[in-house]
Amino acid sequence: MADTERYRATFELVDTDGDGHISIDELKNLMAALGTEVSSTRAVEVVVAADADRDGKISLEEFAALMERTAHLA
Repeated sequence: MADTERYRATFELVDTDGDGHISIDELKNLMAALGTEVSSTRAVEVVVAADADRDGKISLEEFAALMERTAHLA
């Protein structure tokens, strides 16, 4: 299990509406702020890949797990 506290601050920056989840739109906004435009299709693909409970959003736990997986790819 990923260490959620390690990723909490970043998660909270991305979760702009403060609802405790990262939506597709919040993910797209993050990528745009980082200088990389992503299509809606690609954003949906990322959310689906990270969304373990299939609620259509990324929770802190799912975000931490995603970050752990992608850190090993770098």
